[in-house]
Amino acid sequence: MEMRHAVVTALALLPLSGCPTTWNCDPPEEDFDLDEEVSAEELDELIASLIEGGDTEQTSRDTIRCETVCESVYAELRGWRAFEVERCTLTLPEEGADGQDTDTTSEPGRVVCEGVGIEYYCKGRRPLGHVEGGDPDCVDALGESLAAMAYLEAASIHAFEELAAQLESWDAPDELIARCRAAAEDERNHARWIHALAELRGARVPTPTTTPRAQPTLVEVATHNAVEGCVHESFSALLTASFARQAQHRALRRVFARLAADELRHGQLAWDLHEWLREQLDEDERAHVDAAQRDAIAKLRERGSALACVPEPLGPPAPSIAETMTQVFADALLEAAELAPRRSHFDSLFASPSSPPPPVFQPFRVFHPHQPRMS
Repeated sequence: MEMRHAVVTALALLPLSGCPTTWNCDPPEEDFDLDEEVSAEELDELIASLIEGGDTEQTSRDTIRCETVCESVYAELRGWRAFEVERCTLTLPEEGADGQDTDTTSEPGRVVCEGVGIEYYCKGRRPLGHVEGGDPDCVDALGESLAAMAYLEAASIHAFEELAAQLESWDAPDELIARCRAAAEDERNHARWIHALAELRGARVPTPTTTPRAQPTLVEVATHNAVEGCVHESFSALLTASFARQAQHRALRRVFARLAADELRHGQLAWDLHEWLREQLDEDERAHVDAAQRDAIAKLRERGSALACVPEPLGPPAPSIAETMTQVFADALLEAAELAPRRSHFDSLFASPSSPPPPVFQPFRVFHPHQPRMS
């Protein structure tokens, strides 16, 4: 899979001028109706993540809002964002006479809610057990979007470090391990740059959290890489390349131009990892991984509207162009996925991590909400 070719082909559909003269945002939406159990452990993990992210109000089961629990459960089940919660009832887990949770056989809590959900775009490689985050209270659309990006960039640091350690335990090629560690350093820079941009727009970026889990198996990691790396990380390369060309502010274009080059390497790394990981699996396991990847690519075809609905300062393409770009890109990924079982080698597009590091990048001075004239 040659990531550069796939991205360039999709980007060719963008107009050569800056941002579009009109902007239309109509993200996919749905009515949802949830009635789900919520354990004491799940509630406590959610509260801990809120506290770590700076929430000073929702610090206990008694103070956590029903809508917050509803949004978290909906995001976990559907992968979309609860845009509006119209009705919500939260029943807390039972407690024993001593104030402690009763044993695991007792009734858990329950959240019953309904509302409207929308597909909310995200970028980057999420680690196994990732808990979504951002700053939904930010009134600035660009700030909220940048906060979500910064959160995911920070989460990607852990994702690549974790992946490098797993590969090392399985005696993977040193070159792949080194590229994962180099990618973690890239993500560290990305998180810092986007975090600074988000804060200048008045947004707060929480610290990423993950749900504790057992050591993943080889097939779990292979499946995760096939979806998060080969599909989501690859799509991230397309998104950042689009922002680098279309964003209204020079500071944004500079930052995303640097991110685009790195994300392109990360997408290529995912496909190179995909080849090695598949070789370690048996036939049934490979079929499972391939099916998950094809499903992710099919869902990617529905993400064109998400690209068209990013905040206007990022230069969203017209909806029809965004949908065509996503379709072309998904076709390239699907072709690579169908070829993967028959290929023994993926050509590397980029220099190894031993290449000289790029010069220190200074993306600021940057724009500010009260300085809209910067170009």
